[in-house]
Amino acid sequence: MTNTSEYTTQPQSSPAADPLRVRDFYLLVAGLGISLFANLMLRFAMSMWVLDETGSAAAFASILTASILPTILLSPLGGVVADRRNRRTVMVALDTLSAVTVLVCAAVFSATGFNLAAIAVMQVVLAVLDAMETPTVQVALPQMFRSHGEDVMRRAMAVVNVVNQTSTLVPAVLGGVLYAAVGAMPMMGVTIVGFGTAAVVECFIRLGAPERGDDGRTSALDDLVRAGRFLTHERPHVLYLVLLCAALNFLVTGYAEVGFPYMVRTALGFGSTAYGLAYGLVGASGLLGALVGGRAAKSLSKRRFPTTIAAFSLTILPQALVMALPAGDGVRLATLTASTCGTMVAITLANLIAVPAIQMSCPEDMTGKVMSLALSTSMCVQPLGQIAYGWAYSVYPAGAVLAMTFMLAVAMLPLVAHVARRF
Repeated sequence: MTNTSEYTTQPQSSPAADPLRVRDFYLLVAGLGISLFANLMLRFAMSMWVLDETGSAAAFASILTASILPTILLSPLGGVVADRRNRRTVMVALDTLSAVTVLVCAAVFSATGFNLAAIAVMQVVLAVLDAMETPTVQVALPQMFRSHGEDVMRRAMAVVNVVNQTSTLVPAVLGGVLYAAVGAMPMMGVTIVGFGTAAVVECFIRLGAPERGDDGRTSALDDLVRAGRFLTHERPHVLYLVLLCAALNFLVTGYAEVGFPYMVRTALGFGSTAYGLAYGLVGASGLLGALVGGRAAKSLSKRRFPTTIAAFSLTILPQALVMALPAGDGVRLATLTASTCGTMVAITLANLIAVPAIQMSCPEDMTGKVMSLALSTSMCVQPLGQIAYGWAYSVYPAGAVLAMTFMLAVAMLPLVAHVARRF
């Protein structure tokens, strides 16, 4: 493993060179993509296996729901660790532990066959490890590129988003084919190799230990209290931005993740093939948004944040109209799909503005804790959005729910503009 004491916390490059064209960033992106691919491939395999063995999609949904709570609770701890330890070492350790976890469970399945309890334990453990790793990756980018400014940070985030979207789409496309061809156990082997490969790749990232703003003797609770004080007293505009992002997550999670499949499958009555095509287009639009954001990074200043939220609200209006007015099912499906694709592009661009703004507003020793608190806040509202929209769509017509979503998004615009000015 590379001796990080020989390197600074910033990658070295000549002023004329592209700051992103450095080995450490390539290794970080490769490790992240491989790890995410392995995680999602495993999740797909386990969901299919549980469905085949139990005939109940609710069984696996319950496992995933149970894994959300430890993720929310432990994400702040992941931020503390990211601010205290070498981020490279943390990533290597977490991916290694993920590989070991899946390997142990694979051995259990080989000995006992299908075991729902073992699957539940595995998913919860992996969710906990992911909760520790996500803040670490988020603070590695500022450590690498803080000195190059927000434009470079946005470009780096765009590259990471492209990797995230690609690593999400590929398992969705290949997962069904692989599961039908080889079954769940060989796919677990692919996952083990993936996590192990990610750990090996990350071993060669050169990142120094993070700078500490204390004597190194404070507890994790003290660190979190400091982060809370930083947000509420020193940088309240950062806290407002975090809360706005959480509110947006509430709306997007509810209307896109719950409303879109409900309207396509239930309200309009389309089959799985049509829904799969529409879902694929929506996923690809997130990738398009990341690519556009990377090309237009210099234009995505904080004053553009209200524009992206306004664009998001305008993508909801056509859906509300087409679901409220008389129209054919084909027209409605096309409008829903195209508008939701627009939503994904707008939200991706909004994230490319908001996340680097939060990261660059934090000192080196506070970035991990603040980002982990932001992640926990957004994750807390996800189930709330799913529950709220699930109830709303069961009680009110889809057009009315979409109209209310549009009005809520528009109502946020003055607050978004105010926060943008504060930066």
